Amino acid sequence: MSPRTKEKFEEIREGKRREILDAALECFATTGYHAVSISNLAKHAGISKGLLYNYFTGKEDLLRYIFREIMDMMMALINPDGTGELDPDALLRYFDRLFDHLKSNLILWKMYMAIFSQPAVQQILSEDILEASQLPLVMASGYFKAQGYKDPTLEVAFLSTLISGVTYEFIADPEHYPLDAIKERIVDVYKLKDQSSKLKKNKKL
Repeated sequence: MSPRTKEKFEEIREGKRREILDAALECFATTGYHAVSISNLAKHAGISKGLLYNYFTGKEDLLRYIFREIMDMMMALINPDGTGELDPDALLRYFDRLFDHLKSNLILWKMYMAIFSQPAVQQILSEDILEASQLPLVMASGYFKAQGYKDPTLEVAFLSTLISGVTYEFIADPEHYPLDAIKERIVDVYKLKDQSSKLKKNKKL
């Protein structure tokens, strides 16, 4: 049997890290962050407490790692090219990606919502949330300012509330909630299809 390469060790380590994170995600969502112990997490992941500590320093470390993963996912949906800018076409495609992701990853979104709606979790992550929200807020505010809205900050707050509400409503009753129709309604409210078409025409000129 040939010895394991460094790459193979890293692959194994990353696989175990993923198993621990998945176990933590499920436990935090179903049992509650404060009610879960490191022993519970280790047992659910099928490893010893000692091995878990080889990967994470504790529950808070796990929670922050999960939060960073979520924010990376959200930024990939809203800013996949890394430009940090929004135009009507980019916003239109963001809604397509977001709602497709909701439909394709329902269980995952349910767990996210179950974790991050817990007051204790919000308190622990308050600074992380504030920091992570800066770029999306700047992007959205810049978009509405460029579109001529009188109060871009208010419009950002409205859109954020709208998206949060749609997400909660859909994961609560995915069989009956008209997600696609709601998406089209949002697109229509912001006239994104018309604006996107104009933008594409102008780029061709």
